[in-house]
Amino acid sequence: MTSKDSRTGDLGEMRWRAQEIAWEKAAQPPEKLGALSPEETQRTLHELRVHQIELDMQNKELRRAQAELDAARARYFDLYDRAPVGYATVSKKGLILETNLTAATLLGVTRGALVKQSFPRFIFEEDHDLYYLHRKPLFETHSASSGQGGEPQACELRMVKKDGTAFWGHLAMTAAQDACGAPVLRVVMSDVTERKRAEAALLESEQRVRQLNEHILNMVMVFSHDIRGPLVAIASILKLMLRGTYGKLDQSPANTVQDLLSRCARLLGTAEDYLGKASIVMGSIEMEREVLDLRQDIIDAVLEELADDITRHEIVIDNRLGAIPAGSIVISANKTWLKAVYRNLFTNAVKYGGKRCTISFGFEQHESHYRLNVYNSGRPIADEDREKLFTKFGRIGSLEGPTPDGVGLGLCLSREIILEHGGEIWYEARPDGSNFVFTISREDEGET
Repeated sequence: MTSKDSRTGDLGEMRWRAQEIAWEKAAQPPEKLGALSPEETQRTLHELRVHQIELDMQNKELRRAQAELDAARARYFDLYDRAPVGYATVSKKGLILETNLTAATLLGVTRGALVKQSFPRFIFEEDHDLYYLHRKPLFETHSASSGQGGEPQACELRMVKKDGTAFWGHLAMTAAQDACGAPVLRVVMSDVTERKRAEAALLESEQRVRQLNEHILNMVMVFSHDIRGPLVAIASILKLMLRGTYGKLDQSPANTVQDLLSRCARLLGTAEDYLGKASIVMGSIEMEREVLDLRQDIIDAVLEELADDITRHEIVIDNRLGAIPAGSIVISANKTWLKAVYRNLFTNAVKYGGKRCTISFGFEQHESHYRLNVYNSGRPIADEDREKLFTKFGRIGSLEGPTPDGVGLGLCLSREIILEHGGEIWYEARPDGSNFVFTISREDEGET
């Protein structure tokens, strides 16, 4: 018993306690062990051997548990310290309590030196408000009982390393509590400088492309506008020649002049079409109304432009279905833009109506508006395609054969033109075809 006072350390103390417990549980005190019978001595030795085996097994189990603990610690080191993002725990006062190696490397400070440093000192002063704006709700809604804070917050701000090198950082923050229950901030940080540079380069490229597109569209608009005047003048001269104003033409020259007039009309229609589509993209439609004859100035003029396509597709024009009267139809509208609407609707009717289809058009005059329509006897447009009809660059596939040429601006342009005329345009599916209906608000034709 005199050796008890000389034992030091946890292992010695544990051994001594175990020995005391063993003596308390022993049937005989140590001084009487010599009085044991051979059978009792044999039984005691057996129990000691069993106990020794049990201790060996426990020792092996402890060693296995220690090895698993070492492996888990190594995995933790890989997952936490060598993670591709930086981890840091920040106190409510803004001090860094713990961090991983990635965060230390990101901020250019050794991990030991980083602890107890102020986290905001690594954030650009101009971006402090952004940091506190996202940090504030986490601590305001923190619950001491559950350790839960508000919704996770994320932001991107400018940060600076110890040596003054600047970089863009992405911070993902959540509220938690430490072992004592005090609120802390869990911060996940990553360097997004390269992505920010790529975004800036992409934005600059988009701006250059946008400016280039604007220049191209302006050129198209100027060209389309400037070429209209000479084309109109040429068409007027050709018409005068056909009427014999400059003398009667023989049949062959007359046919040539008529062909030139048709080509001129088609070129004029193309110029007006490009002018309209460029205007819709630029958002610069200018609307001035004038008194027009719907049949002569609009419908007949557009049908003349499309005469070759109508003949080639063997299209039947039936104006009786549209109830267009024989006389002139006086309306107040913008000639160029209303022709663009009819040109688009007639062109689509030829493209999508199919060979030998019937095209008709109608007109109704009401007290406050005109109601007009263009119908073709082709197959109705599929339900899933109808929502794209009046959208910019919205195209639908051909009902028969390959998809026709185009960029998907015609109906969008038509809609804008009709809206500028105070009307509406919509599509009606018919059992035997497709019908596009539109309205134009009336103005006093006598005062326009």
